[in-house]
Amino acid sequence: MNDLNYPKDKPSRILYKAGGWTSILFLVYSLVTILILVFLNGGYPETAKECFDMIRENRFEALLQLDIVSVIAIPFYYLLFFSIYRALKTEHELLAKMALFCTLAGVTIFIAGVNLVSILIVSDKYHMTASPVVRQQLLAACEGMLASDMWINTGAIIRGILIETGAIIFSILMLKTLIFNKFTGWIGIITHGFDLSSIFIGLFYPPIKEIFTMVAGPLYIVWFILIGIRLFKLARSNENKEVAYK
Repeated sequence: MNDLNYPKDKPSRILYKAGGWTSILFLVYSLVTILILVFLNGGYPETAKECFDMIRENRFEALLQLDIVSVIAIPFYYLLFFSIYRALKTEHELLAKMALFCTLAGVTIFIAGVNLVSILIVSDKYHMTASPVVRQQLLAACEGMLASDMWINTGAIIRGILIETGAIIFSILMLKTLIFNKFTGWIGIITHGFDLSSIFIGLFYPPIKEIFTMVAGPLYIVWFILIGIRLFKLARSNENKEVAYK
């Protein structure tokens, strides 16, 4: 392995460690998401009334079904992708910057599209008022928010395209360098390729989209494990070189 690929500074070591732990976070997130889908029949409610009743009956379970886990986890992509960028930028800086821009822009669009807190506020107002007119207005407001759910609105499509495109570019760069092994690169291309394909296919034939998503899901678990292992190794290699050069 080429030693020049390992910057000998403490910030890089800290960043790689943080990226490794973030990979573990996303591994746990993936498993928790699967459990929610299996045991809670996860997913957004179909109507505003169903959503309000769900929140009133069990607020914690409602938050899980409204995907609060994703709201908490997805912003950590900033850290994960930046640590991958830091590892890959030495030899292919322009492409690495393009990939970083795509992924970070996608995460930002995701955060901007989250309306979970707004749904909770509208739900609380709905249950506190006795006015039929106000209730109808609040139901209509919630219907609009459900229709612009962070996973299905136009911003969600753009976000998905940006993140998956950036991740694919990073994966291609992994094939061109010795920083990550080729297996990790190919797993990344396949995983994010399936996810990117599901976005376009879902616009025309949603049933096929589910198949692509089901294939990509388990592959994400493998990808997060491989990325995490490599980032931890980079952190240790970086730490050893810091000692050697002191």
